[in-house]
Amino acid sequence: MKSKKETFGSLLDSFGYRYNIREVFDDFLTLTLCAFAQNPQTRKSYYEDEYLATIQKYKHDRTCDVFPKMLGALVCEMEDRVDSDTGNDLLGEYYEQHLYRKGASQYFTPWPVCMFIARTTSGTNPEGGQQKRILDPTCGSGRMLLAGSKSFGRQHRYYGIDIDHTCVKMAAITLFLNGVFGGEIMCANALDRNDFRVSYKLSFLPFGIFRIEEKEHSLLWDIYHNAMAKSPSSSPNVQLPSESGDASMDQGSQLTLF
Repeated sequence: MKSKKETFGSLLDSFGYRYNIREVFDDFLTLTLCAFAQNPQTRKSYYEDEYLATIQKYKHDRTCDVFPKMLGALVCEMEDRVDSDTGNDLLGEYYEQHLYRKGASQYFTPWPVCMFIARTTSGTNPEGGQQKRILDPTCGSGRMLLAGSKSFGRQHRYYGIDIDHTCVKMAAITLFLNGVFGGEIMCANALDRNDFRVSYKLSFLPFGIFRIEEKEHSLLWDIYHNAMAKSPSSSPNVQLPSESGDASMDQGSQLTLF
């Protein structure tokens, strides 16, 4: 008799007999982010100390071996649903179905609605050969940005802001696993343009997701801080300087808001 196929959800649920699933879920996100930031010279994570500190609590009963299986299952399931009508935001789906807080439920915009908004928005912004910057100031699990990458194209840069650190980590991982290698996801209160807690940069060269701990090093914070100062009404088309700091190199760059 064939054994039942292990899924990301079933593997995560297997921790429930002795751990808080919400904490395990967040630890999985942390471990994944650490694994996606490898130093090519040392072949270890840039955040090796954080990885070891996070995994330590699971060492005594060998449940730490489940985390690599969870990542493998997540990647396979996301790949199977990459062209699905329901999208492949597996992390966001698990979070909203199983990890909401009593009295403070959190649900994300359904995938078909995300795709409708993304297609409508992209229809008002013809390609024109210019690289665009797409921002969702309340990105949740990154679902709207993911829909945007399918409508605008993955060659553009995608930025997200959310006040919930768990959501920020979900968004960074989901976008990265869907081939979005240009952009940044920031943990901050989008209503306060000066707020900054931590941010994650999605990068192709060097390859990985890299944590930014100081706002002065965050391109997204600089973009949002300056754009909101110039356009408090959150106009969807705000002229911005190029990422190199030379406005002459990117005269047509625009920030598109979801």
